[in-house]
Amino acid sequence: MMVSQSSQDSKSIRLIVLSILSTILALPFRMVKPLSNSFFRVYYLTAAKIKNPRFTGSIQFDGSIYLIGTGNVNIGQHSRIGPDVELGTEENGRIALGKSVRVNRGTTLVAYEQISIGDDTLIGEFVSIRDANHGVSPDKSIREQRHEAIPINIGRDVWIGRGSVILPGVTIGDGAIIGANSVVTKNIEANTIAVGTPATPIRHR
Repeated sequence: MMVSQSSQDSKSIRLIVLSILSTILALPFRMVKPLSNSFFRVYYLTAAKIKNPRFTGSIQFDGSIYLIGTGNVNIGQHSRIGPDVELGTEENGRIALGKSVRVNRGTTLVAYEQISIGDDTLIGEFVSIRDANHGVSPDKSIREQRHEAIPINIGRDVWIGRGSVILPGVTIGDGAIIGANSVVTKNIEANTIAVGTPATPIRHR
């Protein structure tokens, strides 16, 4: 069945009107967007400083973060932390981020001893960095056993791809790149590109 010309014209007019109305309605929101961005930056920084007063105004928080445990977390100047990042410190654990570090959305860092990350390092979305594992003695349930922790050291100018897992005791040298979804079980030398499970060096930068 053919659609009449008048029906097509009517539909075209409705689409034009909708386009014009949406443009008009979007205009005030576009005008206040820079102000809203500034407001939310202040809001998220304030919320973070309530949890940890050591955070400075040079740190940009793109959303709410989860600060869990003792709160022994230091973040260097000009770093940027994405939404839903979890920073957990338990027992004597400490997390230390250098200057201009970028931690993307949904990443988890949990330290029972220490996680150290150098300046200018980039960490992709949904990365897991934990310096401890449960004990696995058969004498009692895993849930009841103490964590066994070994510090993690990540150098400067490192890029850790989305979804990667960094296990306890690992050192990643300056300038290294870890491919997305890799599991890092051993040390990675400086300026090395490593991918896979377990992460295996494939070449140097």
